[in-house]
Amino acid sequence: MKKILIFIGPPGSGKGTQAKLLANKFQYKHISTGDLFRALATDSNASEKEKQALEDMKSGRLVSDWLVYNLAFREIQKNLVAGVGVVLDGAIRNLEQSQEFQKFFMENNWENEVQVIEVSLSDEDAFNRLTKRRICAKCGEIIPY
Repeated sequence: MKKILIFIGPPGSGKGTQAKLLANKFQYKHISTGDLFRALATDSNASEKEKQALEDMKSGRLVSDWLVYNLAFREIQKNLVAGVGVVLDGAIRNLEQSQEFQKFFMENNWENEVQVIEVSLSDEDAFNRLTKRRICAKCGEIIPY
């Protein structure tokens, strides 16, 4: 089995749920950019640049690609060096990001360890799933409809 599994798909497709299930089954580290951002928000060692990027995100602006790369690459490297596979969820959203991740994997000789899993569904189904889901007020977990 590949050491790096990457889930891609539209919001509401269930990629996060499937990524978590697969990570648990194979004892891989589930890496979600959302989780990385939340952890950074409580990190007292966050740089000023990282803190500003988080403020931008809270204001509704998209997160800078450099922050996604910095957080995700660090977490991927930490786990793979320790011998733990990773399952990425929500990290790659466009062609440029895909190219940067590919470059990172090649620089670390991991390009043959990558498996991409696309989860797809119609726009109508995605809309229905997103509008019916709820979020737990205590833990922040998504509750499917």
